[in-house]
Amino acid sequence: MSSTHKDLKVRMVQQLADVFGRVVGLKRAGRLDEAVELVQTTALHLFGPMWETLTRHDASSAAMMLGSREKVSACAMLTQHRAELDDLRGEVWKAQAGYKRALELHLEAARLGADVDVATRSALKALRPRVDESKLSKSYQMQLERIDGHR
Repeated sequence: MSSTHKDLKVRMVQQLADVFGRVVGLKRAGRLDEAVELVQTTALHLFGPMWETLTRHDASSAAMMLGSREKVSACAMLTQHRAELDDLRGEVWKAQAGYKRALELHLEAARLGADVDVATRSALKALRPRVDESKLSKSYQMQLERIDGHR
């Protein structure tokens, strides 16, 4: 990987960390609509018109379209934050679907890496209590079992 490519990835991670920090601040301040707008704007900035396409495909297809672990992780985190915001806004069904999708996307990101990184493990830990794992595909259930076995 070239140093320019690495620099772009580092910059994307730093920008996302900044955005997610701002989203958390807006949530704490009760400014949920602004937080939703920030998540949506960030998704459109990162993925462009492809964002709408990604939201209409299953997690595995979305991961194939995105291609890299970093992009899939970014998509998963945006999806997770949106689900949390939907939950806080009382949109329970939308939040549950979002939590499930975020979990699946994090698992897809994990598949693309040599190991499960700390951020992905943390996201999985936060999402698992919010998702009915019996509704996940068998392959995702098996992947969760493998990840649990490698703690």
